[in-house]
Amino acid sequence: MLTSSSHAIPELEIAGMPAVTHLRRTHRLSQQLLDHLAGVGSDRPGATMPCGVVRGEAAEVVAGCLELVAAALQGRPVSDVPEPLYRKIEDWAAEGVALEAVQHATHLGFRFVLDLLAGRARGADGPVMVAAGQRLAEVLDQVITGFTRAYLRELRAHTAARHAGAEALAAALISGTGTAETARENGFRDVDSYAVLALALHDLGDGAAGTGDDRTEARRRLRRVRAELCRDGDMPAARLSEAGGTVLVPGHRSDDAAAVRLFDRLRDAARGPVVATVVHARRDEVPEATRRAHELLDLAQRLHRPAGLYRLADLAVEYQITRPGPARQRLATALDPLLSQPELLHTLATHLANDRNRQTTARALYIHANTLDYRLRRIAHHTGLDPAHADDLWHLQAALVANAYETGPGADAIPVPADRGSAEAAGSPAAQSPTTIRRIPGLLAQAAGAGIG
Repeated sequence: MLTSSSHAIPELEIAGMPAVTHLRRTHRLSQQLLDHLAGVGSDRPGATMPCGVVRGEAAEVVAGCLELVAAALQGRPVSDVPEPLYRKIEDWAAEGVALEAVQHATHLGFRFVLDLLAGRARGADGPVMVAAGQRLAEVLDQVITGFTRAYLRELRAHTAARHAGAEALAAALISGTGTAETARENGFRDVDSYAVLALALHDLGDGAAGTGDDRTEARRRLRRVRAELCRDGDMPAARLSEAGGTVLVPGHRSDDAAAVRLFDRLRDAARGPVVATVVHARRDEVPEATRRAHELLDLAQRLHRPAGLYRLADLAVEYQITRPGPARQRLATALDPLLSQPELLHTLATHLANDRNRQTTARALYIHANTLDYRLRRIAHHTGLDPAHADDLWHLQAALVANAYETGPGADAIPVPADRGSAEAAGSPAAQSPTTIRRIPGLLAQAAGAGIG
């Protein structure tokens, strides 16, 4: 029955006595509850519970929860989890005790108490048991919320510390000041060589000028990528922003396996296209390798390469063509006569991307094949370079690559065609399968190998 008291909320009575009296022997009840949770096993204080917690510590938490239950049954307001209990849960979180195991044990414990009270109840105590169940549910909600808050606070602190250590180590290695001592100070093992992974997490057209939704998605994408880096507990050194960044993957020189596996995971976490390049280096070579990896990444983006992972070998010819100097400027000027006629530039790039197949190019441009022939003749007339001739074709392809750098990476840059197989693979379901590094032949090497003429 419900009895009046000095409290605003009445105290509960079960079987003719205050409900809390059924829980008075707190220590004995705690041990019974722990036996119930542990199943068969030792009852020594130093024994370990199934969730990995020492039984003596679990007893402290159980006793604290029973005090909260007793207060609720007496009609006192449900209070927050006591600070000592909160700190104990934080310790468990820091030691790797699974939150789901703690939550499951907590639910089992509250069910055990409710079953105990139900076993003492009489037939007329039905309404009281309903009230008892409601009050236990309030306490359970408070306890679960408090436990979860403690776990999240510890997790955020640990994650922040790991990310700070990863960024500090990456900054030191990239600047050339990284040492074995630097790695140890930041909680990382010392390694002699790295695969330097340069990442772009968005397309060139995306960025700070995007909509609010774009910026929100960019933040979420970065959060997912960072979480994936921490997933196995062996986080690599990394410096990342919403646009991308650098990840330093420990590994043997010239062994792409670890970099490929990590790229696959990060691509899946990003849930969108990711372009990356990889360059291997010894520890003292990381600064130069980072510069080169990002040069290759910039090259892949400017040339509109499909999302994927690239090595220097995949872009060697294009990389050489795009090195600054008079040769690059001279190559780019070959297309100057077409700059005022964008339909001809677009036709040229599309025709090369379609392996110079007249019918495929005409369909892609929604024009007749004869119109395509006419445009190609105009290109030859204005530039002095005929796409139908092998020597001139090489010159035009190189000019497109050089033009991508001379005109900058803006939205109006000319898309430089890669080989058809790669372009098709990038849009096919197969492109979503585990990555193998894209070994796309250079444009000039491809033309020579194909015997274009």
